[in-house]
Amino acid sequence: MITIQTSVSKGWLHREMGIRFEDSYYFDPHFRLKQDLQTAEFLEERFPRYRIHNLESNLVNLHHYSPRQIMVGAIQPNLIIGMLLGAKFIPYPDQDADISEKPLAGLTNIADLPSPDSLLENPILKDWLRAVSTLQNSPIADREWSVVVPPFFWDAGSRAVIHGALTTALKFFGHELMLKIFDEPDFITDFFLWYESACRILTAASAGAAKKTITVLHVGECSGTMIGPAEYKQFILPSLERLARTAAPIRLHHCGSCTYLLPYIREFESLASLDTGDGTSVADIRALWGRDLPLDLMPPIDLLLEGAPAEQLSQWLEQVLAENQGGELTINYHLEPGYDAENHLLLHEMLYERKLLTPGRL
Repeated sequence: MITIQTSVSKGWLHREMGIRFEDSYYFDPHFRLKQDLQTAEFLEERFPRYRIHNLESNLVNLHHYSPRQIMVGAIQPNLIIGMLLGAKFIPYPDQDADISEKPLAGLTNIADLPSPDSLLENPILKDWLRAVSTLQNSPIADREWSVVVPPFFWDAGSRAVIHGALTTALKFFGHELMLKIFDEPDFITDFFLWYESACRILTAASAGAAKKTITVLHVGECSGTMIGPAEYKQFILPSLERLARTAAPIRLHHCGSCTYLLPYIREFESLASLDTGDGTSVADIRALWGRDLPLDLMPPIDLLLEGAPAEQLSQWLEQVLAENQGGELTINYHLEPGYDAENHLLLHEMLYERKLLTPGRL
């Protein structure tokens, strides 16, 4: 089975619609719902033949998405935890939000961090969870929304979302943390253990408030391809194994090519699906896992930019389809302001021409 699922960035929406992403978008669920409905209407009119939605860079599962879902605390997971550690949230009207500083810069002893349980007492999180319960329990007749989505979730499904331990550590400590991998490996392990515990507690609390059961955990280990195989096996695999053992099977995301890591990822038994960037060998994935592993794949960006020859995009698609051997494959991309939308739409049309997909929104 093959499909395509497309997301649009905040920068692209700001340019095309003129909407702004202010504090109210992130902290007022009713305001966000109205803006998201406006966005959904715009995308439906603009792209009636294509699966292009506001899916937060592939975090949303289109099968569980509704424009009428009301989002509470819908902020990228590592930013939420950074805020719980004291960082200031910074919204940008024309791009993704961020936090003000590296909240753990200068920390030398993991024992000085607050206990993961204490994060539940943070007023930000308490307000969000209270709002989830209130919205969840409101009379159906009075609702503008179809479903309540709590923090660390992005749709009506049961997939929770966190960033990987390494990606989060780099965000919180800065890139000097890379030296600690070699100079202070125990420090890295201690932080990973603290962070994993915090993620388990926070996602469980969010799921509980929304009366959800976590069945899959998306781990966005965006920075996983910044380290070598030995370090990956020493730090990343044990972290994934602990999370899977205590939370749920994992949908693993790596940015860019992770071909060189595939033999090590294969050692991880609780992999629910793999979400990877361009350059990763589909042939190697199918050789290691067969056709059953669900795969999300991003095309090479240079083939989607203005002026890219259509023949090259067609050749890439033919190679991927051949290497995929009929496995479960989702092609995804995130439409940014600097990209040419027409080149992206060509990829959809190529799938339509090959009778692999029918035109439409779903």
